[in-house]
Amino acid sequence: MTDCFALEDEGLHTIAAHCTQLTHLYLRRCVRLTDEGLRFLVIYCPSVRELSVSDCRFISDFGLREIAKLEGRLRYLSIAHCGRITDVGIRYIAKYCNRLRYLNARGCEGLTDHGIEHLAKNCLKLKSLDIGKCPLVSDAGLEQLALNSFNLKRLSLKSCESITGRGLQVVAANCFDLQLLNVQDCDVPLEALRFVKRHCKRCVIEHTNPAFF
Repeated sequence: MTDCFALEDEGLHTIAAHCTQLTHLYLRRCVRLTDEGLRFLVIYCPSVRELSVSDCRFISDFGLREIAKLEGRLRYLSIAHCGRITDVGIRYIAKYCNRLRYLNARGCEGLTDHGIEHLAKNCLKLKSLDIGKCPLVSDAGLEQLALNSFNLKRLSLKSCESITGRGLQVVAANCFDLQLLNVQDCDVPLEALRFVKRHCKRCVIEHTNPAFF
């Protein structure tokens, strides 16, 4: 249902009430939806495994509290560019959805190292994480990922202005199965990129450093 701009909470209520076996639902850019719509969804569709509410500007931490009621059934969650989401909502997801495999939180500017720490320590099966354009995430958050997220295969840090080469090196030294790392528009030195390449030999590094090839 991506780009169904006219969809509102009552419409999602009707859909959920009549499609109780839904397992995959993509609501990207359904800009009129609020946390109340997610409450209806979880009540009627408790088997949802994949959910995207990216670019739904009214979704907040309260909405994530509702989504967290899906618990271990949830495997895929995209909340990209949901500007009202903070560490509070991420803690709900981390605590209850501990079988999560994929999380896209790009552009959630309220997310900090504390939220990343909760994810890293609770969602041990996480394989793909996008925290690009999260200016409050720093090397401290990456260290928590490195120490806990051994299954991580894809990591995007695009435009994370607080990330340095030190954080990248810690990740590379611990996440040996990393296959994709996006550090475009990050101020990281050439030496750090080379360190990643040496330690994660199968990793494709997406970058904007013309000296690295």
